[in-house]
Amino acid sequence: MRRSFVQFIGFTTAVLFLAACSSSKAPLTEQAATTQTAPAEQPQPQQTKQPSALPELKAVETAVKRVFKDAAVIDASHQPAFVAGDFNGDQSQDIAVVLKPSAERIADLNEEYPGWILRNPLGRSEPATPRLKVAANDVLLAVIHGYGPEGWRDPQATQTYLLKNSAGSEMQPRSAKDVVTESNGQKSPQLQGDVIAQVIQNQHGYLYFSMSTYNWYDPKSFTTAPGPRRGHGAGARRTN
Repeated sequence: MRRSFVQFIGFTTAVLFLAACSSSKAPLTEQAATTQTAPAEQPQPQQTKQPSALPELKAVETAVKRVFKDAAVIDASHQPAFVAGDFNGDQSQDIAVVLKPSAERIADLNEEYPGWILRNPLGRSEPATPRLKVAANDVLLAVIHGYGPEGWRDPQATQTYLLKNSAGSEMQPRSAKDVVTESNGQKSPQLQGDVIAQVIQNQHGYLYFSMSTYNWYDPKSFTTAPGPRRGHGAGARRTN
């Protein structure tokens, strides 16, 4: 009888010991399983390189020299002297720069086949009008269209419009959407890109790109968009 009791005590102790061991190992097993099923860290997509929204003076000077060589320089008396935006609506950033002619290089600005398109958005374009020319005292606005992701900074960005009588005060880029919204249902031109808002001859308005040229939009006097212009520079356009 005593021997049976001792055997029973030994058997009970062994069962309790095994149960304790099994209980102590369970969290380790669960922890291991949790570690194995954790999802692997996903690589982050690389961001496409975008040009800076704020143009640097040195980069703008490089773009001006690329197009005009030494025939014109930035007119620092205008503030701001340049603004950036997608003015022709091709998803590549452009730069609009206020320039003054170099006195000794006027002939270069008036050559017969220049590397830019000379226009006067606020003037009349009639068949009898003499060929448009740049004068030594002109204040000009050059719009250099961008090329690809780098926009106007790209060495291949050379398509340029040189605009007479188009450099005013309070110059800033505005989105077409904002301009249309602010028109409050009044007539406005069909805008395909950003516009250059400024004050010219005490009138607030916008320079906008349309029909392969730049036009002036005065919200107070606008009726219908002007028709296609003809004249100097039409054959000089470069396609980027």
